[in-house]
Amino acid sequence: MHVTETQTTKRLILMLAAIAAVLVGASVAVLIYLNYSIDRISGVLFQDVDKSHELILNADRDLYQSSLALYTLYTSDGRDRLLAGSQFENNVEEASRRVNAAAGRLSGGKPYESLRSNDYVLEQIRSELAGFAAARDEWLAAGRNMLASGDPAATPPSSLNKLLDNARGHLDRSEDLLSRYGDQVMDIFKERKSSLFAVYSLMLIVLFLFIFYLGRRMLFLQKQRQEESGMYQLIGESMTDFILLTDANGSILYASPSHLPVLGYTPKTGAPLSQYIREPDIAWAKLKNAASGSSASKASELRMRSADGHWVWMETKVSAITGSESYPARFMLVSREITQRKQHEERLHKLAFYDHLTSIPNRAHFKMYMENLFSQPKDNQTLIALALLDCDRFKQLNDTLGHLAGDEFLQLLSGQLQQTVKGVGQAFRIGGDEFAVVLHRFSSPEMLEEILDRLLKLFNKTWSINNGSSFHTSASIGVALYPKHGKTINELLRAADLAMYRSKDHGGNEATLYTPAMDGDPGREERAANRS
Repeated sequence: MHVTETQTTKRLILMLAAIAAVLVGASVAVLIYLNYSIDRISGVLFQDVDKSHELILNADRDLYQSSLALYTLYTSDGRDRLLAGSQFENNVEEASRRVNAAAGRLSGGKPYESLRSNDYVLEQIRSELAGFAAARDEWLAAGRNMLASGDPAATPPSSLNKLLDNARGHLDRSEDLLSRYGDQVMDIFKERKSSLFAVYSLMLIVLFLFIFYLGRRMLFLQKQRQEESGMYQLIGESMTDFILLTDANGSILYASPSHLPVLGYTPKTGAPLSQYIREPDIAWAKLKNAASGSSASKASELRMRSADGHWVWMETKVSAITGSESYPARFMLVSREITQRKQHEERLHKLAFYDHLTSIPNRAHFKMYMENLFSQPKDNQTLIALALLDCDRFKQLNDTLGHLAGDEFLQLLSGQLQQTVKGVGQAFRIGGDEFAVVLHRFSSPEMLEEILDRLLKLFNKTWSINNGSSFHTSASIGVALYPKHGKTINELLRAADLAMYRSKDHGGNEATLYTPAMDGDPGREERAANRS
C-alpha cells in the first residue's frame, strides 16, 4: 500500500509540473503573440505616418522646384518662358496631389487610444495642411499672374519669396508635427507593451506560487493519508478479528493478516470471496442481505476453508461502506472464529433431537418435523401419512440374547429404515422398539401402499446379530392420514396407535389404516391416550 501511495504522490507532482509547464508555455505563447500583434499594429501605423511624412517632404521639394522654374523667367527668352511656365504648373500640381494624399491618410484615422495629445497633434497637422492649401493657392496665383503679364520685372522676387516661404513653412511644420505624432504613438505602444509584460509576469508569479501551494498542500494531505493508512493497517494487523474489504461483486480488496494463524493462509487480494467460503452463492446473498438491513451492521454465519481442507465457522458482521473511484470498497466484513461454539451447539442439538443409540431423529425431532409440515402454506401442503411401527417379538430378543443384542438390532434396523424411506419421508425412534415414519412425498393411495409393503418386507426377515446369532422379526404398522384422521399431532398419534394395535391383534406383519370403527375399544383408547 505504501508503494501505491508513493506512486500516487509522484503522479500528482508530475501532473502539477505538467500543468505548470502547459500554463507557462501558453502564457509565453500569448505574450509572443501579443508582442507580435502590437509590433505589427505599431509598424503599420508608423509606416502610415512615415508615408505621410514622405509625401509632405516630396511636396516641399516639388514646391521648391516650382520656385526654380518661376525664377528662370527673369533670365529666359520667350520660348524658355513657356517651358518654365509649364514646369511651374506641373510642380505645383504635383505638390498639391502629394499633400492631398497625406491629408487623406490623416483624415481617415482616429487618434490612438483617443488620447487628447494625439487628437491635438492631428488637428494641428490638419490645420497646417489646410493653411498650406491657402498659401499654395496664393503662390499659384502669383506665378500665373507673372506668366500672364509677360514682364517678370513687374513682380519683385521678394514678394514671391514671401509667398513661397509661407507655403513651405506650413509643410515644414506639418513634417515636425508628423514626427512628433509618430514618436507619441510609439511611446504609447512601448508603454502598453511594458504594462502587458508586467501584468503577465505578475500573473505567472502568482500562478507559480499557487501551484507551489497546491503541491505543498497535496504532499501534506498525502502524508497525512499515509499516516492514517499506516495507523489503520497497524490496527487491522493487531486485531484478532478477521477483516475483509470487498467490492460490490465480492472481490477481495483487503484481508487482515489475522487470517493466517487460523486458516493457514491470508486470502489473496483480487480473489473472489466465493473461493474461500462454503456454499458461496447462499453465503454471499446472506451477507448482502445483512448489509442492506435496517441496522448499521448485522451478524451472519459462514464457513471458510482452511489450508488443510476443513471448514472454520465464522460469525461475521458485514457493513456497507462507501469507497472511492481508486478504492471501490463496498462491504467490510469483521469476523471471529466460532468453530468450538458451533461444535458445542451441534452436540447439544444432536442430544436434543437425535436418539443417542440409533443416531436417527428422536421424538422431540418428530414433533418439530410435524409442526413444520403443518405450518406450510396451503399451496405447498402435500398428503401426509403417519405410520407407527412396533417390532414384533422384540422382548423375546432381549430375554434370550440380552439387551446388548437388542441395542445392536435397533441400530441395524434404524439405518436400514432410514434408507427405505429416503426420498418419501423421514423415520424417527419414539421409544423402545417403536418407530414413527412420516410420509409426505407420495401422490396416490397405491404409492402409499407400496411404501408400506417395503417397510413390512424390511422387518420381516432374519437378522444376524451378537456374533453370528440370528433373530427373525416382523412389524405391526398403524397408519393415520392428515387431515382426514386428525389435525393435530396427538390426534394423528392416537389414530395411528389404534391402527397399529389392530395389526398386533391380527398377529403382526401387517399394516392397517385407521378407521373410526377402531375408537370403540376402551383398552386401545387408554393405550393410545397414554402414548400421546
